[in-house]
Amino acid sequence: MRPYQTIVLLALIVAVATFMHFRSLRTDPRIEKLANCYVELAMLHLSSDTTSATFTVQRDSVLNSMGFTERSFREMTADLESEPEKLIDVWNSVEKKLKAHKEALDIVKQ
Repeated sequence: MRPYQTIVLLALIVAVATFMHFRSLRTDPRIEKLANCYVELAMLHLSSDTTSATFTVQRDSVLNSMGFTERSFREMTADLESEPEKLIDVWNSVEKKLKAHKEALDIVKQ
């Protein structure tokens, strides 16, 4: 095999492996679970008095409905801080979901 063909073949293998790696990052179920929880908490935060005891109960209810305790939520967030690519995926998902909520509210207002 000629040297340039070998280089092209190696580059193709690296490209495919990189694509598969980043694809697997985006399909991590923790990302969607954490993003959904962040969105629900953000919506609660915007609509509630965050200093009241009722807010704490509602926050815990949101966390429980998503399968979290306050501690497990914080631990998962801390775990993802060591994986910036996944943390970026979480925030991108949160941003997309919040934008969809905003657009839905804008439609209702019209």
